[in-house]
Amino acid sequence: MTALGLGFLALTGVTSAEATQVVGALLLLGLVAAPAGAAQRLTARPYRAMWLSALLALAAMWAGLTVSYAVPTLPPSFAIIAAASAIYLLAALVPAVQAARRGRSRERTAATPLPAS
Repeated sequence: MTALGLGFLALTGVTSAEATQVVGALLLLGLVAAPAGAAQRLTARPYRAMWLSALLALAAMWAGLTVSYAVPTLPPSFAIIAAASAIYLLAALVPAVQAARRGRSRERTAATPLPAS
């Protein structure tokens, strides 16, 4: 092995070590931010939001690990963040669905004629 080969080997090792720290930080950020944002959208009470955030993060972790186990080519970090993002997306859609239901129920009550007295 030449000096150039050893240099590239050392450079690859340092790059891998630094990339691992960045990927870990992104995973941690996603696992903290997505469930907390989802919990904030689902409840206005701070203590309930903290508990809900912890439960949603745990659910995202287990869902991601399960999917990653079922699909061996899928990295666990991607599966976990995808599950956390899906939870946030569902939580963001809840108010829109509720508003649409309220709008439909108002239309029904407005369209229903009053009985004659």
